[in-house]
Amino acid sequence: LLCEFRRAPFAGRGARWRPGSVAERETEREAALALREALEPAVRLARYPRARLAVSALLLQDGGSALAAAISAAALALADAGVEMYDLAVGCALCRAPGPAAAWMLQPGEPEERRAVARLTVALLPALNQVSAVLGGGQGSSPDAWAQALRLGLDGCHRLYPVLRQSLLRAARRRNVAAAT
Repeated sequence: LLCEFRRAPFAGRGARWRPGSVAERETEREAALALREALEPAVRLARYPRARLAVSALLLQDGGSALAAAISAAALALADAGVEMYDLAVGCALCRAPGPAAAWMLQPGEPEERRAVARLTVALLPALNQVSAVLGGGQGSSPDAWAQALRLGLDGCHRLYPVLRQSLLRAARRRNVAAAT
């Protein structure tokens, strides 16, 4: 499974990010690795022993929670393409604002992510109840706060899963109707 994550030059990320900079390329490389880590447990790679499955995510606008959205979108694309999978990988992002009593925010927008002191992205295979990836970092959070964030992220993934399944079912129905006519 080959994964690529790129950010369009106009996607936006604040003044400190310049398209093509070393920091930007490193961020994209880390996101691509996280994308692969999240998707590999979901795909039945043994069914494709000599194949190279390429997943490319291009971020056109950074509204926040980009990696989590890329995980879910890539899993949907693989399933829609007919790639055999154990389950859909569902991604959820969280961040925590500065302050002693700050709560974790699920699926934060770009402004919340920019101000955050801690971030967490979780990928879950909900039907198998298996975590496929956890990526996070930050400061000023206790182990209990991280555990709370993980529980919140897993709950968010479970709530998003039926929406993704319905999307796949609608796409399959549209294809069947189009093929019948």
